Amino acid sequence: MKNLTLLIKPAAGACNMNCAYCFYRAASEKRDNRPMTKATVDTLIHKIRAYQPTALHILFQGGEPTLAGLDFFEYFVQTVQSTLQVPVDYALQTNGLLVDEAFAAFFQKHRFLIGVSLDGDRKTNDRYRLDNDGESVHARVLAACDLLKKHGVDFNILSVIDHENAKELARTWAFFKEHGFRYLQFIPYVDEGSGVSLTAEAYGAFLKQSFALWCEEWAQNNYISVRHIDNYIRILMGDPPENCAMCGVCGSYFVVEANGDLYPCDFYCTPEYRLGSIFEEAPFAVRKQQSAFIEQSYLIHESCGVCQYHFLCRGGCRRDRTDGGTKNKYCAAYKAFFADAADRMAQIARDLQA
Repeated sequence: MKNLTLLIKPAAGACNMNCAYCFYRAASEKRDNRPMTKATVDTLIHKIRAYQPTALHILFQGGEPTLAGLDFFEYFVQTVQSTLQVPVDYALQTNGLLVDEAFAAFFQKHRFLIGVSLDGDRKTNDRYRLDNDGESVHARVLAACDLLKKHGVDFNILSVIDHENAKELARTWAFFKEHGFRYLQFIPYVDEGSGVSLTAEAYGAFLKQSFALWCEEWAQNNYISVRHIDNYIRILMGDPPENCAMCGVCGSYFVVEANGDLYPCDFYCTPEYRLGSIFEEAPFAVRKQQSAFIEQSYLIHESCGVCQYHFLCRGGCRRDRTDGGTKNKYCAAYKAFFADAADRMAQIARDLQA
């Protein structure tokens, strides 16, 4: 199999929200944030065809990708369909503010998997997620979710975890259940100097509580998908994790900026990590910069080599590693969580296999 996974930013870093914890704004605010042109789309799809993947995975992200407009996405999908003879699946991460009937119908028609950013109830969501006028977006996001449900679009909820809403998980969990949100992804906050933080202690407590809540549902034959728990059980069943942050090594996808620039990871879209451009020859061939980036992720701390939980933790995401990029800053959180939950997860994995 020759899979190709691309994280495409059609609206560059442009966004109609001003989230206090956004790590991408600082990386993109000094760039030309004009949206991707049709000419760039044509070049990108031509280079994909030349690469000859056996399967293609496209994720649209931002900024806010829907700012590129529905016409952009219709052109992109139409061009893929007329140019490529390869299975393609689409996903898109959105804040939901521009999701209307037309967008929802388009997502359903082309079987997009949608990730909707929503941290919880209004009090929790309003803490960091406000629009550019400083107004709450909570009701508008829930309305977007209702539209996706109406049109039969598969979607999950993306909820950022920091030291504050980690303590509110029970309330957040109840809110998501109340609204029928059964596919959840909790994302640890990336500290970029905004003053928002997630301590190892808070993250460890969150991991324990999220698993306890998940187990309560599981015991009642009420499955709620929580991405990090699903992935740990996959690992215990002998399958690879689908979340790149849990693989232990980097290099599973390319970021394609609106101007065609390529980067190895969404968290490393800075000049020193630029891999090249889709306008160059063979842009998806592994280059020296990418090999160095991947090799760095293989380094592990000496304590990881003797840790009984390393096969589950795998060092965590590279963005969270300190000590020369070898030890995860949430190491204590993972150890406390696995000491509490690993046996139960292993039993669930055995039950599923049986």
